[in-house]
Amino acid sequence: MRTDRLRLFRRRSRGPIGTRGRLALAAAVGFGRLAGSALTVGLLHGPVLLDVRSPQGDETVGLEGVEVWVLFNADRARSRTFRALLNGADVTRELDVAKNGAIGSLHTLLEGENELRLEVRGEALWPRDLLVQETRTFRILFRPPVHSRQG
Repeated sequence: MRTDRLRLFRRRSRGPIGTRGRLALAAAVGFGRLAGSALTVGLLHGPVLLDVRSPQGDETVGLEGVEVWVLFNADRARSRTFRALLNGADVTRELDVAKNGAIGSLHTLLEGENELRLEVRGEALWPRDLLVQETRTFRILFRPPVHSRQG
């Protein structure tokens, strides 16, 4: 089961959201109540920040582990804020992270069901003084070979 989540943050470098930002946010939320929340999220968030190429969805893997390949929106995503969490533990260091994405393999899976969570923060499309956090969550089922379970 794959879940996507979006959160809004204030940009710390500019302090609290100014009057223009509050008005824009109120207008977007009000417009969203009229036109639907998906349109409001699209207005605030814009194009995706986190383009996950692998894993494609919930997967079953063996000893080879799970391949992770993520592309960032180069204009708005802040690659320094990228995090990869496997069962709640930060495994970002096991991936090669660059300005435009991250790639690598994760081998520290537990037997059975694992949760891989990928997240990055970036600028909102409008207003620019908001930060958004985009999150993707995947369920990875690890099944070791039968012979590796025998003593």
